[in-house]
Amino acid sequence: MRSWELCVAALIFMLLVLPGIVTADQPSVIVSNYTVTPAVVQPGDLGTITVVLTNTATAATRTEAAAETVPGQGQTTTTTNTQINAVIEDATLKGDGIEVLTGSYGRIGALGPGQSARLTFLFRAPAEDGIYFPEVWVRVAGATSLKYPVPVNVNSGYAIIKKPAIRIERSVPESVIPGQPFNLTLVVANDGQAAANDVTVNVNASTSSITAATPQTFYIPRLAPGEEAAREMRFLTDTGTALGLQPILITVAYQNNDGNLFREVSTVGVPIQGKAELGVASVSTDPTRITVGDPIDLIIRVENSGTGDANSVRATIDGLPLQGGKEAFMGTIEPNNDAPAVFTLTADEAGTFDYTLLITYTDDFGTHTMEERLQMAVADSDDTLLLIAAAAIVIVAAVVAVWWWRRRRREEEEME
Repeated sequence: MRSWELCVAALIFMLLVLPGIVTADQPSVIVSNYTVTPAVVQPGDLGTITVVLTNTATAATRTEAAAETVPGQGQTTTTTNTQINAVIEDATLKGDGIEVLTGSYGRIGALGPGQSARLTFLFRAPAEDGIYFPEVWVRVAGATSLKYPVPVNVNSGYAIIKKPAIRIERSVPESVIPGQPFNLTLVVANDGQAAANDVTVNVNASTSSITAATPQTFYIPRLAPGEEAAREMRFLTDTGTALGLQPILITVAYQNNDGNLFREVSTVGVPIQGKAELGVASVSTDPTRITVGDPIDLIIRVENSGTGDANSVRATIDGLPLQGGKEAFMGTIEPNNDAPAVFTLTADEAGTFDYTLLITYTDDFGTHTMEERLQMAVADSDDTLLLIAAAAIVIVAAVVAVWWWRRRRREEEEME
């Protein structure tokens, strides 16, 4: 083999073995993996380059302590916690002999510790055969720019070492109610041209209110090109799980045929949505004992024992043959709270009445209706006091009449 051919082969080997690293303090970004599709591009054909950018930090924050001497107070220590996020400003593919069709990403954003971002560039191969080295340029805020050459084989007889390319497909429910379990389905696929060995997948929730009910780590001894493996995991949530997207971290580590270790980190967001559950907490009336002719305040307290807000809550009573307002609007009832529905009525007839309380409300899952069967008793007019007063008058009149009769009789006897 000629000397220039040896140099090309050596350069290709070094590019494949050594990862691209930003030579700066943490946070730093590396190109943890790349894929050229197809592996051998024909002159003038289209191809893609996919690179995986990974934040090499392993912790969420970095703690720094600084000692300072203060007159009269001695030495004090100040501790500062700094987020270890790699903020990627932009990424660009520089052609170096190939025509770049889609080769620029701006404002990619921040990568948390261990997290990765996958970028794909579109190019057209040149007319001449050979091995070309377009470069991926990445600008990271506060760090040295990263330049990483990717070998592209354009109908060349020199073989480039084939590599695996792991892709993770994930599926979660459209929504999860706090306190209910859910399943996470993972599909690990190898889209590369070489087998991935010792594939280890680790799944971790980002909050203590979401816990795994199945093993969090699974192992695949070998994943051949075009092969995939599926796993279903089950998680539990508690009623205090915060609403919104809760991230679950997925870490994949594997080796290629020459023993190089690759590691990719991705996340899946679990949509946590609260659901309202309304019920009747208490029913009371003012006055407590109702008789015909009384004005009544019927007070029904409605409580929300669910995990989400109940909005536009409206209560209606049906089947109660009393005059007055039969509808009350309560607005929003938050979880673990209640609100009164007040109906002002008039007891215009006596009896025991069965009626229905109808409540409508909305939450994140739509509009809902609930019914509750209730009862009210109305007594006849109370004439007891009138009867007592009349009886008292009769008794007093009788006593007066007896006293008057006895007095008159004594007077007559004395006159005789």
